[in-house]
Amino acid sequence: MHGSTFLRRSMLGIGLACLATWSFAGGDASAPVAEVALPTMRGPDGQIMDLTAPQGGLSALVFYSSECPISNAYSPMLNRLRAEFPTESVKIVGVCVDPDLNSNDVLAHAKDFELEFPVVQDPKGVIATKLGAAVTPEAFVVDDRGRIRYHGRIDDQYAARQKKNANPKISELHDAIVAVLAKREVAIAHVPAVGCPIPKPAPTVDAPTYSGAVASILQKNCLECHRRGQVGPFALETYEQARKRADDIATIAEERKMPPWKPDPHVGPGFKNDRSLSTDEIATLAAWAEAGAPLGDAERVPPAPEFADEWALGTPDLVLELSEDFSIPASGDDIYRCFVLPTRLPEDMYVSAIEYRPGNRRVVHHMLSYVDISGEARKKDDAEPGQGYSCFSGPGVEIDGDLGGWAPGNEPSHLPDGIGRALPSRADVVVQIHYHPSGKPETDRSRIGLHFSKKPVRQTLHWNAAIKFDLKIPANDGNYKVEAAWPVPLDLEAWAVTPHMHLLGKNMSMSLKFPDGRTQDLIKIGDWDFGWQNTYFFKEPITLPKGTLVKVAAHFDNSSDNPRNPNHPPKLVTWGEATTDEMCIGFIAVTKKGQDLTRAGEKDDLHDLFKAQMKEFEKKMREQQEKSQKRAAN
Repeated sequence: MHGSTFLRRSMLGIGLACLATWSFAGGDASAPVAEVALPTMRGPDGQIMDLTAPQGGLSALVFYSSECPISNAYSPMLNRLRAEFPTESVKIVGVCVDPDLNSNDVLAHAKDFELEFPVVQDPKGVIATKLGAAVTPEAFVVDDRGRIRYHGRIDDQYAARQKKNANPKISELHDAIVAVLAKREVAIAHVPAVGCPIPKPAPTVDAPTYSGAVASILQKNCLECHRRGQVGPFALETYEQARKRADDIATIAEERKMPPWKPDPHVGPGFKNDRSLSTDEIATLAAWAEAGAPLGDAERVPPAPEFADEWALGTPDLVLELSEDFSIPASGDDIYRCFVLPTRLPEDMYVSAIEYRPGNRRVVHHMLSYVDISGEARKKDDAEPGQGYSCFSGPGVEIDGDLGGWAPGNEPSHLPDGIGRALPSRADVVVQIHYHPSGKPETDRSRIGLHFSKKPVRQTLHWNAAIKFDLKIPANDGNYKVEAAWPVPLDLEAWAVTPHMHLLGKNMSMSLKFPDGRTQDLIKIGDWDFGWQNTYFFKEPITLPKGTLVKVAAHFDNSSDNPRNPNHPPKLVTWGEATTDEMCIGFIAVTKKGQDLTRAGEKDDLHDLFKAQMKEFEKKMREQQEKSQKRAAN
């Protein structure tokens, strides 16, 4: 698709398993091999860390304590191991078990000891207990089938605490890594570790109860989806429904997989409608599960919240609805379908709020809406049998704006007074709905409610983006980096961001570089998932002086290890609309600083200014391509 065309398509966007019964008999290599499902965790720097071993490789987890001198003494040795083996096949991770250190303390220790491998925190000893770690340092080597191939000491430097070997000769951890990579059995599967006992977390004096704290957390954060007839796979409306899944709830919460909120909580200025759990809420769920999920006083269970069946913001000024029920089959691939909804407005309007009402929450995953004044979407609809037409990354036509979107948990709200979204007369709204089959035939008839601005609009919300159009993601590269930037052409205010990639996306961040050299992070999504796109509105607008660079940096996984990779075997992937293509876009919603459309003669020219800037950019790209072609011909 042509660059300027797509630029106007503003888009929105279980953990630890129980260990098998196992035991090790001294140094007997024939002892039963334990299996474990390693979790995905968030490191103290906010980075998502999947502890699972790479395909064909291994994970080496080393439990350590900042207060253990033996543990600290092994820092250089572990750095050497990290440097010796390729990161694509060997994942070395430090697991900090100090119960009283916060994230900043762990980061400071890692910096002080120059640790060159990632670390995660296990302050309650959950991972240590389930793996059977007893001292620090103690190492575990887990292969890509989840089998614990070795556990114990790192090498023979210490014969006992305060007793070093004068001539250490054996490096069991190193030898185990070499053996697993060579597809050989590890000669010695277990050698007792020498070090400091793992510190015990503070005892829980009064365990949380369902009636005391847990029910409120679940009601506030989970029932939007996890109730009867909604998109969640099971309900959490009662104590019994929550009790039987207490361990799973705690694990998913600790891994921050649910509630679905992708932005890193430690990066950016903060967003409205943040659905993530607080650290205290996560700790409460974990302590409740560990205590056996007690009910507490059944009389004190708070009443379940009431969910409105009608419009949360009151009766909309205009309701757009699918013309008929749309059928979703019982099984098969997810469906991305665009529906054309005519507005028939006799005059231009400004929209203050958009409210989405999914017709069938069991199958509606998310919805995105666009404004079309060209009539091209109608032509695509007419050309394809049935209601609507197939689409993936967007509506497939040049659009004139967007109307946001919906994902489970999103709450509608009005834009600030004086700001609106433009909706031209006679425009069509093209809504893309992502359906996922539920296991039985379903139908859907979703609606969109538009609330028009009641107060004078001074500024209109527009979108622009930092985009990498000339994408070329090589096959078999599991961590391909892409960067792009958009120079701000005049003074603006930023209100929201929307990161966008396809199925090869791994992570993405957006940031600002101001004309005076200052920088500011906007958002970081460390574990990209195409199915959980969203638009993130800042708590407060950010001023963008002319010359500011809006920057985007992303990594893509185009390897066979990426389960979402649509190409098997992997192949070169370039820019495009299809499922098998890719994109790298950091959208940003802006208004023109100082604009006041209530003044006589004031025009909304921001869209035209952006188009002129894009034409100039395209001209420079063509000139560069022509120069490159001439050099190649000579």
